[in-house]
Amino acid sequence: MLFTVFDSDTRVDPLHARKMCAALQHATAGDPDTRPVLIRRETDVGHGARAVSRTVALAVDQLSFLAAHTGLELS
Repeated sequence: MLFTVFDSDTRVDPLHARKMCAALQHATAGDPDTRPVLIRRETDVGHGARAVSRTVALAVDQLSFLAAHTGLELS
């Protein structure tokens, strides 16, 4: 599971995602190498628009995480 949190979000407190991630890490009995619970934190980004480069970086991280944990080989 991958949580994404934006530190400057004025609508959703980033602490909620951090607490949820920590609670799941604590409660999960699975191997963290094969079934990780991770958080991706982005600073200086809020609920609104952001730079295209940040949007691309987020998409790359999310798709890479999904590919790694669904068996898709990246070339």
